[in-house]
Amino acid sequence: MVFLVSYLIGSIPTAYIAVRIKARIDIRLAGSGNVGTMNAYEVTGSRLLGIAVLVVDVAKGAVAALLGEWLGHGSVMVFGTSLFGVVCGHCFPVWLKFKGGRGLATTAGGMLVGAWPIVVVWLALWGMGYLIMKNIHAGNAFAIVATPLLAWSLPHKFLALLLPGAFSSSELLVAYTIVSVVLLFRHTKPLMELIHSSSNAER
Repeated sequence: MVFLVSYLIGSIPTAYIAVRIKARIDIRLAGSGNVGTMNAYEVTGSRLLGIAVLVVDVAKGAVAALLGEWLGHGSVMVFGTSLFGVVCGHCFPVWLKFKGGRGLATTAGGMLVGAWPIVVVWLALWGMGYLIMKNIHAGNAFAIVATPLLAWSLPHKFLALLLPGAFSSSELLVAYTIVSVVLLFRHTKPLMELIHSSSNAER
């Protein structure tokens, strides 16, 4: 039940609706085809619309996470289920034939509720990855992979100090790692395109 409700919250296609209203364009057929903040901004040229999409997508994750906390009474398993559900809904919305966004903003919203230090670490690693590789998607992928690896490598007692007292740090990291697999999967296409363009440039 928690997964289904969270999935439906996540499946609200914010970018699709906003671009349809603003420009009467199907965002799936424009720009990168991604149903997310960056493509909404690039397709419409509206920074305000891009920010609005970002805020709503973050809010979807936060609402689902709060729902999970409320229904689970502090159970990390219920929280993890709600986080997984809302991210799956955003990435694979039934309303758009399961073609949605890449899930980063929605994941951030959920983690801000459940474990905000992980979001801070992710942003720092993303900045590092972007500076090295000079590509947003490569930076995303680097942070997606490096964040759970770094978190798992930290001493359990230190990690427990950073996370909510009601949550088991190891169980929370399991939930976040599972969500990271979904995020990485949704970045497969842009990463393959990046690799292909890089190989062509070297020829």
